Amino acid sequence: MNIIIVDDEKLAIDVLSMLLKRQVQFDIHIKGAFTNATDALLFLAKEPIDIMFLDIEMVDMHGLQVAKQLLKRQPSLQIIFVTAHAQFAVDAFEIEATDYLLKPVPEKRLIKALTKSQKKLDDAAMHQKIKAPYMYAHTLGSFYLLDTSQQVIKWRTKKVRELFIYLWIHQQKPVLNAVLIEELWPELELKKAVQNLHTSIYQLRKLLKENGCPDGLQLMNTHYQLKLEIRSDYEVLNQLLRQDKHTDESIQQLLDCYEDDFLADAEYPWAIQIQTHLKEKVIQTLQQYITNNGSVNAGLYYSCLQKLLDLDEYNEYYMGLLLEVFIQQDNKQKCTEYFKSIEAKLAEIEMPVPAKIQARFKDYMLKP
Repeated sequence: MNIIIVDDEKLAIDVLSMLLKRQVQFDIHIKGAFTNATDALLFLAKEPIDIMFLDIEMVDMHGLQVAKQLLKRQPSLQIIFVTAHAQFAVDAFEIEATDYLLKPVPEKRLIKALTKSQKKLDDAAMHQKIKAPYMYAHTLGSFYLLDTSQQVIKWRTKKVRELFIYLWIHQQKPVLNAVLIEELWPELELKKAVQNLHTSIYQLRKLLKENGCPDGLQLMNTHYQLKLEIRSDYEVLNQLLRQDKHTDESIQQLLDCYEDDFLADAEYPWAIQIQTHLKEKVIQTLQQYITNNGSVNAGLYYSCLQKLLDLDEYNEYYMGLLLEVFIQQDNKQKCTEYFKSIEAKLAEIEMPVPAKIQARFKDYMLKP
């Protein structure tokens, strides 16, 4: 335990220091003792401290104010108030002080406070050791990979990133090195492509090792395979799409999950088939849901239509359904705005508004 004592009475510091040094059952290191809060704050800015024994009523600053400032900057710091005033106890525990000791401090009471602090330190150390047992890959829209500490991994090159994604997507079976060359370096002559593959493999291995996965990429004969536990929005999406039946909750999860197309920020020819398949499945699932469920709540129905039009922006059927939503709301302003947006959208591809949509819009607008 790295400890400092802050009290404007020198005698109080000496007494507490003596008591602390007697507690040999704890690994105590008194790193400093201060008679004013200003010096203590300057010291804390430079030195890592676990526990501060802090007086409450001091000449230069109130102990509660000091504690609030410190805990904003160092939430892990444990503060044990040592004071002659019992009336501040409630305020102290409201800012999550570890303990509140009244002067003169009984030795048994000090031991109890130190025991509580030691348990907090042990729990924090254990929590730090136990990282998430998996990485997390975000693939729908922009791609990024989080390590086991949930920090974004930085890639050495774009090709290392692409190599990782390809091996991860095909993680269920080893990938032949010739396939990697064909998919990732199709434009290069063989010798150069082989060299690029070996360089990227080396860099990927190094990156995985730096992130605690020294055996994450394995070579078996001429095949490579990732051996990592990686959770992802891609996995969640596929699980949702495999469901036989959907509820409002699962459809909302699907809408939340499918932020954009698979690897939308990358231009990987090998990913186009996966991207297209997922997009078609999402469209199919949402269309089936709004078609076969008459009891779909209005908000979810509207969200589904918006997503469907995001994915298939010139689809006349979805346009007509969304127009009908505004008609059912009896909102002529919304209908007019949306009809004009349909005209503008279709004008981009030099197409007129479908006759059915025009007729429905005119019939509604002519009604009193």
